[in-house]
Amino acid sequence: DDGERETRVEERLIKKKDGGGGSDSFREGDKIEADYRGRGKFYPGKISRDRGDDTYDIDYDDGERETRVAKRLIRSKEGSGGSSKLEEGDKVEARYRGREKYYPGKITRDRGDGTYDISYDDGERETRVEERLIRKKDRDRSRSRSRGGDDRLSEGDKVEADYRGRGKFYKGKISRDRGDDTYDIAYDDGERELRVAKRLIRKLDGGSSDSFREGDKVEADYRGRGKFYKGKISRDRGDDTYDIAYDDGEREMRVSKRLIRKLDGGSGGDSFREGDKIEADYRGRGKFYPGKISRDRGDDTYDIAYDDGEREIRVAKRLIRKIGGGSDSFREGDKIEADYRGRGKFYPGKISRDRGDDTYDIDYDDGERETRVAKRLIRSKEGSGGSSKLEEGDKVEARYRGREKYYPGKITRDRGDGTYDISYDDGERETRVEERLIKKKDGGGGSDSFRE
Repeated sequence: DDGERETRVEERLIKKKDGGGGSDSFREGDKIEADYRGRGKFYPGKISRDRGDDTYDIDYDDGERETRVAKRLIRSKEGSGGSSKLEEGDKVEARYRGREKYYPGKITRDRGDGTYDISYDDGERETRVEERLIRKKDRDRSRSRSRGGDDRLSEGDKVEADYRGRGKFYKGKISRDRGDDTYDIAYDDGERELRVAKRLIRKLDGGSSDSFREGDKVEADYRGRGKFYKGKISRDRGDDTYDIAYDDGEREMRVSKRLIRKLDGGSGGDSFREGDKIEADYRGRGKFYPGKISRDRGDDTYDIAYDDGEREIRVAKRLIRKIGGGSDSFREGDKIEADYRGRGKFYPGKISRDRGDDTYDIDYDDGERETRVAKRLIRSKEGSGGSSKLEEGDKVEARYRGREKYYPGKITRDRGDGTYDISYDDGERETRVEERLIKKKDGGGGSDSFRE
């Protein structure tokens, strides 16, 4: 029928079209269930090739393939003719470009060869999509195998799952329904897990209020790099992805909902947000050290960047406490001093733009400009922290190499991260000494001290 011709075909490779082989025979394209690898469990799929010797090649609905499956391991899917047939105008979900995620759309053309043209709800178009990559929107729930209703999990559902069966549930989203009561899960903290059994998953109640609308003010993890920036939803794609216009002028399309959070009212006062200044019980040893939340894992644990350079991941919320304050924030127009290009020397200037992510643009008094300067490299010009604040030129005593005894010296450089370089009176030098190991010499900040 497709115009091809073939000569001298053996009889065993030919079957009559009408009544050839009775009702127990399968044809290419038939929807079936087959005992995958003979393990005793049947999975739904489609006959992709009739080998002519009572064996068949099968394309399973979950993407697996199997060749030369014996007829005795295959059974017809009841009701595979009729309502499951795709027609022009049908509302469907399809795996765009063969990717794992289904997107909603409509059949615009039946090509007559088991492929279809689709117009997606987000404006995209795709031609000659294979039938195995398409599912009808209306029958999505009918595949629940008489399990009955609301316990069925669907792709996109917000869930909690027992990660690797270790007994602790983490929040995430169903990224793929394998069709055999196992699911792939994309966790909110970035982890992924395949073929998780349904018994290890539970639905999160009320998964609709966390939806975003065009115009909503949000924070989003730009390019999935782990840092959130402020912006606004500019377009809802209708498939749990959104276009975002960031406050700093950047734009990003098709950002996954799990990478976005609303700006207003982020879940109460006892919660921490990325960028918050905190103190945390380092490794649970009972002593708190200052730092900053670098990542919210979404399960009441946080990654922390400590002021002394250490890092710690998945710190429990109970081991963290906020350092009271927003007063250390800068506003546009504030007069400041900043460590130009992080070279260790502070120059006077003015905040020209607040980027909203703890970085600032600075116009220096000498005419230089610098963009996205980290807050830790900036200090207020007026009254930078009282007499206890250490400054370059201060006379101090410090515990050399962390030993118990204090030695006199002078601050030669403020590193801007809570550490200092010291030139000792006996000629020794030491770099990056922690502030807790230094104490000001009485009267060290007075008129008898000189600065560079």
